[in-house]
Amino acid sequence: MSVVIALLGAIWPYLAAAGAALLAVLTAYGKGRSDQKSRTETKDLRDANDIRKQGADARADAAVDPGRLRDDDGWKRH
Repeated sequence: MSVVIALLGAIWPYLAAAGAALLAVLTAYGKGRSDQKSRTETKDLRDANDIRKQGADARADAAVDPGRLRDDDGWKRH
């Protein structure tokens, strides 16, 4: 039993340093994933708003009633 305690006492600082390093790496990884997720959600929201705005602008710019044909649309009718 005393051999195990002596061995553990000798390697304890190394185990603590390895644990601290692992914790730091995992914390940085988690922070990076969290930041990327929030950036992605913000970009998706911005893109969705841009698409809605473009659609509203296109509908507002339509010069004719969607239920009738334009006379000057370039198609020849007989």
